[in-house]
Amino acid sequence: MRQSWRKLRPTILAAIPIALMACGSSTTAPSNSVAGSYAPLVWVTVGGSGQTSELQVGSTLTLNLHSNGLVSGSLHLGATGSRPASDADMSGSWTLTGSTITISQSADTFVRNTSFEISPDPVRGWDLAGDVNYANTHIQIILIPA
Repeated sequence: MRQSWRKLRPTILAAIPIALMACGSSTTAPSNSVAGSYAPLVWVTVGGSGQTSELQVGSTLTLNLHSNGLVSGSLHLGATGSRPASDADMSGSWTLTGSTITISQSADTFVRNTSFEISPDPVRGWDLAGDVNYANTHIQIILIPA
């Protein structure tokens, strides 16, 4: 029997990865379950005047991803030494391709230029992470269900 095991062992070991790949489908596959309201957990910008925590200067962002592909919400950028306060309407549409959400809208903000990567969070559902260079500023943002 020992000799049989030695002959079969390479075949069995080679089959393990194939068997694991065939087990069930991923439970983290996105669907319309990413629809919902999102707000920033982290939002940092780096530009000519240094690094800014947008949340600390009073910036807010609400993105409502509706299951019909529409977006609503608002953006408020708090005033800093080099930037006046501003507001924008987030109305538009959203699409999900693989694990990337893109937003189309008429408001000319970093949001429409950002590809948001979704990742599952066991407590909150989905997190949306964006990392983009926009208007000579590097922006990193993580949105979580609001």
